[in-house]
Amino acid sequence: MPAQGQLAGPATAPQALQGFAGTADIQLDLPGGYASPEARNYPTQLATSEVSRWFADAGEDLTVSMHNENIDDSGWITMIPYFLTLGILPSWVTTKGETVMEVKAGDQVLFQNREPVQYKSALSMLLPTSYLVGSPGTEQYEVMTNDQLNRHKQALQQFIQSQQAGYESAVSAGTVDAYRQYLNNNPESFFRMETLRRLAELAPATHALPYHRDNIAIDSAYIVYLPDEYDIWFLGPQDMKVYDVLRLSRDEDNTLLASRIRAAKQPYKVFNTDEIALLKEGGLSSNLIAAMIDASASSQPGPTPAPPAVASAAAQPAGTPAESPAQNSMSDIAAQCAKRYAAFKACDQVPSFGANICRSQVKKKYSHIACELIQ
Repeated sequence: MPAQGQLAGPATAPQALQGFAGTADIQLDLPGGYASPEARNYPTQLATSEVSRWFADAGEDLTVSMHNENIDDSGWITMIPYFLTLGILPSWVTTKGETVMEVKAGDQVLFQNREPVQYKSALSMLLPTSYLVGSPGTEQYEVMTNDQLNRHKQALQQFIQSQQAGYESAVSAGTVDAYRQYLNNNPESFFRMETLRRLAELAPATHALPYHRDNIAIDSAYIVYLPDEYDIWFLGPQDMKVYDVLRLSRDEDNTLLASRIRAAKQPYKVFNTDEIALLKEGGLSSNLIAAMIDASASSQPGPTPAPPAVASAAAQPAGTPAESPAQNSMSDIAAQCAKRYAAFKACDQVPSFGANICRSQVKKKYSHIACELIQ
């Protein structure tokens, strides 16, 4: 019987963890008493098997750890009758302590719960009098481990539900201002990435670039949820991607900036009519767009550069009016990989736990094998 008096009811695995790749770090070997070597390791094996199933797959987004603390054995005085009767009377030890569960993102502890644990173990010889204290084998240890897991799961579910209630209350208006205010007030919220996703869903149908720019200014991880048609903003070499050119154009002479782009001869893309219209809508001048097209047309094929400078595999010869389907495909892949890299860099700026959620979302959205190989 557990220290609480009765076994905890069955609890389901936390659904909130199913969106992450995680690791189980379990150290629940029985620390005291008379358990056999095989039985001592059984709780660790059992808990590791279950906790590993809480995640979508193995990875480093989150770690669930469990270990024993404050262990104390009592009852060693029963060794006296044990020796006096040559082992006929059993010696039993009561072991008390705590099991501690932590959910961590890197070194940051997001959740911690402690549960008291208590068990008896007995030793006898000649006669099976130790059966008066308990049953042999691992059956009782399995009951004890499952009881501890259920208690920790219930506490974790309550924690997540309380966080969810606070979040839904804060954004109950469902407006852009409500979500942005929540981001400003809760930089380390469990629901930060969910808030960004909802903001992306509220984007206007047309002329949405200023809206997206404002959200990125609030939280750079918003880049994860940008629509695919905005991928062209992430083409180009490191520190001179299209969105960098837009930023620099506000403070630098555009003619000189265009000359720098041409002189670098780093490929962007020979933009089509729709893409040029989108770039102009975002605030880029015709002079800068032409410079990026010229740089793409004059660049020569070469070995694949190291990230983050993601270039198209084949450059367009000067004077060619349009890209071939293969070149278009490579440009699209380049845009996806560039955006993936930029998204990961944005995740680095997200405080603590939010960074792990951010990276998890980036991996799901940008999974092209070429991006995996070069980044």
